[in-house]
Amino acid sequence: MKKITTILLLFFLFTLTTFADTLLIEPDEGRTPILNAIHNAHSIDLVMYGFTDPTFIDALIQAKNSGKNVNILLEPLPYKNANENIFALKRLKKADIHLLSPNPDFQLTHQKTFIFDHKKALIMTLNLTRSSFQNQRNFGIWIEDPAMISEIENVLQNDAKHQKTSVTEHNLVWSPDTSREKILHFIQAAKSSIKMYAQDVSDYQIVGALAKASRRGVKVELLVDKYSEQKRYDFLKKSNVNICFEHPYQIHAKVIIIDQKEALLGSINFTKPSLNKNRELSIITKDPLVIQGLLDTFQKDRQCGKIKITENNMRYLNSILHDLLK
Repeated sequence: MKKITTILLLFFLFTLTTFADTLLIEPDEGRTPILNAIHNAHSIDLVMYGFTDPTFIDALIQAKNSGKNVNILLEPLPYKNANENIFALKRLKKADIHLLSPNPDFQLTHQKTFIFDHKKALIMTLNLTRSSFQNQRNFGIWIEDPAMISEIENVLQNDAKHQKTSVTEHNLVWSPDTSREKILHFIQAAKSSIKMYAQDVSDYQIVGALAKASRRGVKVELLVDKYSEQKRYDFLKKSNVNICFEHPYQIHAKVIIIDQKEALLGSINFTKPSLNKNRELSIITKDPLVIQGLLDTFQKDRQCGKIKITENNMRYLNSILHDLLK
């Protein structure tokens, strides 16, 4: 009997699958990984906010024309750029791709997620735009966990039907459902360090949580896109938060790394509308390779006060040097 129990236990342990997450770093990796996934998949579901890159429009149309099942939920009226997706929508409609209608309960559908063959998903910070692959810092996480993918598909289906849906996966962070509570808890759980990529940090609860973390001895470092409202950043600086505005790329990523062990990554901005009104999706990961990739990239991008030497800058410096040596 003991032998049978041991065999059954070993079989159970053997059949348990660990689903590792994989990091996508942009613009370093370019379009190829996503284009390969589109090419190799039999079915493709996409939820996207900004879609202007003709390479991906062509790839999805080609997928549809080759008999693949393609479904796209695309935000029709992006904030401050209502015409951004018109070209993509016209071409996708003409190709008879199944376009889903966003749920009007949300101010914007800002989520950025691919699902391939109901088995693999890519949760992203990036839009499908040229700038995402040229001068923006962005990330994505490839996942294969069936429970997570099932919930992402379920939310997509209910959003397209304009129906409410419940979410239960602990490591998926949905706006407006669970994001505020989970992100605040995530920041509050930090013991030694917080490293954060953000376009902007304007939600006062998030600002307050970061300041409190710093005051209790957590080393807090922010890479933000640009200096905007002075008061909140001055408040964070007075709380000993290190804020970097100068770096090689435009910061479009939305990432929090705590204690160099756990990270939150996805479409959710640290702003009140993103947390309270938009459809958004981020993910929490503890995968050590993902964490290390984020840490390495953060350190590389953290170049506060350093001059970015671009090709144009180099030409300008060379011209000055030439004039001086005349």
